[in-house]
Amino acid sequence: MLGCVPSSVTPPAHDDPTAPDLGREEAWVAHVALLAATEEAVEAGAESPPELDALATLEGDGLFDGDELRLLRDALVTYLGDAPLRDRAPGRAALRSVNAAIRGRPPSA
Repeated sequence: MLGCVPSSVTPPAHDDPTAPDLGREEAWVAHVALLAATEEAVEAGAESPPELDALATLEGDGLFDGDELRLLRDALVTYLGDAPLRDRAPGRAALRSVNAAIRGRPPSA
């Protein structure tokens, strides 16, 4: 059936641009994660990966659309799997903020 979304699928983030609550260290780890995801996509042959748009948003006004938030979340999850110790706590905080932005509510500490 077209147009039906199974209840097990996470609902998409709202369409309104959203700025996750990222401090300086969290934003830095998010930047590193998106840069790594962009480089990986380019190395895989992508000419203009969507991660590049998310990186530009982070470096710009910080107002992410739903797709960019999900790309940022995925980049953080991948990066945190092998992140240096110094990046783990701010990376987890950034991930909580991004997940909260996707769900449309403030992050819990």
